[in-house]
This record gives sequence, structure tokens and C-alpha cells, in this order.
Amino acid sequence: MLQEPAERIAILDFGGQYTHLIARRVRALGVFSEILHPQEFKPDAQEGLVGVILSGGPDSVLTSEMSDVPFDFAQIQVPILGLCFGHQLLAMKLGGEVEAGAQREYGLTPVNVATDSTLFEGLPERQNVWMSHGDHVTRLPDGFYSTAQTDTVPVAAYESADHRIFGFQFHPEVTHTKYGNRMLERFVRRCSPNQLWDAGNIVDQLVHNVQEKVKDKRIFLLISGGVDSLVTLAVCLKAVGPERVVSLHIDTGFMRLGESAEVMAFLKRLGFANLHIADASKSFFDALENVVEPETKRKIIGRLFVEEVGPAIQRLGLGDDWLLAQGTIYPDTIESGGTKNSSTIKTHHNRVAEIEEMIKEGRIIEPISELYKDEVREVGAKLGLPADLVNRHPFPGPGLAIRVIATDRNFPETDFDKEGKELQELALQAGLRGEVLPVKSVGVQGDFRTYHHPAVLWSEKGEPTWETLLESSARIVNRLNTVNRVVFSPGGFERTGLRMMPTFATPQVVERLQRVDSLVRRLTAHHEEIWQIPVVSLPLFDWNGKQVFVARPVCSRDAMTASPFEMDFEEMRELAAAVASLSGAGLLLYDVSTKPPATIEWE
Repeated sequence: MLQEPAERIAILDFGGQYTHLIARRVRALGVFSEILHPQEFKPDAQEGLVGVILSGGPDSVLTSEMSDVPFDFAQIQVPILGLCFGHQLLAMKLGGEVEAGAQREYGLTPVNVATDSTLFEGLPERQNVWMSHGDHVTRLPDGFYSTAQTDTVPVAAYESADHRIFGFQFHPEVTHTKYGNRMLERFVRRCSPNQLWDAGNIVDQLVHNVQEKVKDKRIFLLISGGVDSLVTLAVCLKAVGPERVVSLHIDTGFMRLGESAEVMAFLKRLGFANLHIADASKSFFDALENVVEPETKRKIIGRLFVEEVGPAIQRLGLGDDWLLAQGTIYPDTIESGGTKNSSTIKTHHNRVAEIEEMIKEGRIIEPISELYKDEVREVGAKLGLPADLVNRHPFPGPGLAIRVIATDRNFPETDFDKEGKELQELALQAGLRGEVLPVKSVGVQGDFRTYHHPAVLWSEKGEPTWETLLESSARIVNRLNTVNRVVFSPGGFERTGLRMMPTFATPQVVERLQRVDSLVRRLTAHHEEIWQIPVVSLPLFDWNGKQVFVARPVCSRDAMTASPFEMDFEEMRELAAAVASLSGAGLLLYDVSTKPPATIEWE
């Protein structure tokens, strides 16, 4: 068991997508952190309390019930840091003012900081930070001063005159705020000069937790072949031994090309026992026939996984004395609305209603559900898993089914002439051309799920720079309410040369996507910086019947934030040409969006 920490920083959870990321960063800096609901926080009763951090959240402080906290911030004697929603709430509760802003800020945003202030001392005066907000502080409380500004927001950070209370409109906890960890470290050191917390025993704790939950039962594990399920398998094996762990790989028909056979062969070479495979592709394809809506698709897939468990349990003779283990990680739960205050971004297959019911019944164990992807990899390495397994590209449980953007239409559902004209004007400012695409994808903006259109950019006068693309992408998403991601067409673009056609996750469509996906992954395998490269098929076709695809190479550590891999434009064109040479494949677009505002997957 973990030792009771002598000092702790309370993270008050207002429903932000990054609440657990804040807690992780604090623990990594040597002070224990615990996440609390604001209504449960009692400043005088928190033993060992040395600091308080207020998370972001999906609501507006001007209208949210979460703004009604049962304590007085002015009476808290330890240092306080508010982030995003928390930044606004602190300012408002201490006598300042917050307004809903016409100018939203999502993604990387340049700020000017006061380098003589407590948390910015010694940092660059001009730097990029990660924003995700609409409201902003317009007047500070008495005794406070602004320590950072953006081009549109005069109070991007503040500090009290006694150097005890701080607010950041941006997110220092995400890796894309370059100096964010140094800012957090300065706050944590202000709370405590000690570094008493050591998370080095995390593997032992995970194993112990499984043993406590399982007791003398057996473990049944659905294994996809991704790093999450493989590390979960390794933890369970260490906890109860190979005789009490049975693994089943379900071939849904939506795996990558040849992957089911590769996964099984790979695990057997590593000496894993009790491995089984089931071909359920017909059931999955039949159930998704004519299904368009992404949330519906995910819930059907999750339900089918659960339905496969019963027959498998019978075939394998496990009886009733078993628990189902899942490789759920924290982004799965938080994006599925898994904390009390969080907004649902997308329902992950391991968070559908049937699984939630099994959780209530105590039939589910999720050993790594509080970890992020980089932590999962670290655990895998400590457990002795080989590097090529631990560092595999992530692959979603629903597989390629959620990378087929489906439609039952042959015409756009929305008239976006107004957005199209504004987009063209924004693109021209950067010397580019732009159009709104007649499809939709999932995004996360201001901690809310969005389901909006992508925009496509292209150049008619040579290659743009990546700086131009990223700045244009951020400007477009911040200005257009119906756009949540941006793609680039390296070979130009002609909207009139494309037509929308009814498209579903059929065997033919998935097989074409498998071939494109396999080619793209093979041609980009030498780029170690690429953390994941989803390939998406769109229901758009040229007049020769060739389908449009999107490559989404991203750089990330924890899946909660991501930036596009900045591929050389010549290589990008060569990749597009290679895809166009495949039967049935046409234009390849390149996703240049950050997360947020766009999720890594399109659905």
C-alpha cells in the first residue's frame, strides 16, 4: 500500500479535460496530489494541505452551478493557482469581473509574460501557451496585477500582491505549453520546498490493486494488441499468474491489415499462454450496416464486444468465477464524461452502458485506468515488455470502424456559403486558398464535445511554411464556429471535382482503408517522432470514383493534447502520390490540427 503522504496539494475538479494531467504533473514534481470535488473540499479539514489548484472546466463561470463553492478563497492560507475556468472563478470570487469574449482562443497562442513575476521569472518574455477558452477576466480584484497578456486578452495571467494567489488563463499542465512545467514547479515549490512523494512503486501498487480486487477469481481479458491491453495483461499475469488469466482477441473485421494474425503470433513468441482468437467480423459488419452517427457507432461496437464475452466464457469453460479486465486508460474515461463534472467528448467502447452496468456489479477490473499513455509505456517497460511492443502506435478499440466517416447523403447537410466566404478571406491573409468540407468530425473546444466541419487549405503559389499553416489553422478555428479542424492538400484542391456519396463501414470500404493505412504507416515508419498516424476515409470521391483519405500524423505523450507532425512538403506530396496509385484511392489530405480543438481521431 502507498504510504500516507505528509503533504498534499488539492486539485479541485471543475470538470476540465486536463484535471488528472494537473495531478500527474504535481506528483512528478515530488508532492502528492489528490483530486476533489469542490463541494467536498474543506480547507480547514485537509490534513497536510500545502496548496490548492483549481482546474479548468467545460462551463462558463458566468452561468455554471460550479461557480457556487462552499468556501471563501480569501480565507485559504496556502498558495492557490487557478487554471482556465479556475483562473476566471478565482478572479470573480475575489472581486474581479469576467466577461464572455467574442474572441475565442484554442490551441497554441503567443503571450507576453512579466519576467519579474513569481511564476514567470527567468522565462522568455514572448512564448506560446495552450489555450482553450471563450470567457476571460476583464477586471482584476483589488491587490492583483496582470502578469501575462495575449494580443486579444489583457489578463492571460495574474498574481496577488502578497504572491500567494495566481491565475493562468492557459494550461501549463499540457506539454505544448513549452515552459508550463517550470511554471508549475515554481508554484509547487512555493507550496512546499520538500519533494516527499515518490511514484516509483507504481507497478507494485497496480499489482496489489489487482490482487485485492480479484482475490481467488480468474481474469478474462479482451486483448486488442495495443499497448494498453498488453500492459494490462502483463499486470494481471504478475498479479495472479498465467493459470488464472485467459485472453481473447476478437477480430472485428476493423483491424489493420493482417493485424489479428500478427498480434497472436507476436504474443506467442513472447511466451504468453491462454491466448484465444475469435472471428466476429460478420456480426460487427452487419450491426454497423447503414450506421452514420459516430456516437451510435461507438456504442454498437462496445455492446458487441460485451455480447462476445458470454459465448467466449462458455466456450472456454470459465464458469461464473471471473472478472473482465479492460485496458482502459484515463483519457478513455475523461473523454467519455467519466468524472462528475466532465463533458462527454466521445463514448469510448469500454465505457458503453453495458460496461458501466458490469462496473456497478463489480465484474470489471481496470488496472491502468488512472494512467496516461506515456505512464502506461513506462509501466510496460518496468514489467519487462520489449520496446517494440511498448512503443507501438496506439490503435483505438473500435478499430478502423471509427476511421470511416459515413454518410447516407449525396449532398451536404449544411449550407455553409457564409462560412466558406469568411474562410476564403482568412486563408487569403496567409496567401492560401480554403474551402469548408461537407463532412463532420469530432473536436474538443472549451472542454466540450463539438461535431463540426473540417476546412481544407491549399496553396497555388508554392509551398507555405508550417508556421503559416499552424497560425492559419488556429485563426480559422477560433473565428469560425462551425469549423473544428483544418487539413492541407499538398497537391492543390478542386471542390467541384469531388462529389459526396453514401458511404458506410462495409467490408469493401474497410478493405480499401486497410490498404491505404498500411501504405501510409510503412512509408512514415522512419519518423520516430510520430506518436500515432490515423488514416481516415471520407465519403468524398472524384469523378473517376476514387476516394478521398486523410492522414493524421501527430506528436503527443499522453493523448490529451497533440500537435501535427511537421512533415517535409516534398515527402508529403510523395506520400499523396503513393496513395493515389492504389486502386480506388484518390486525393490524400494532411491534418494540420492540434488537439484541442480537434481530437486525434476524427470520430
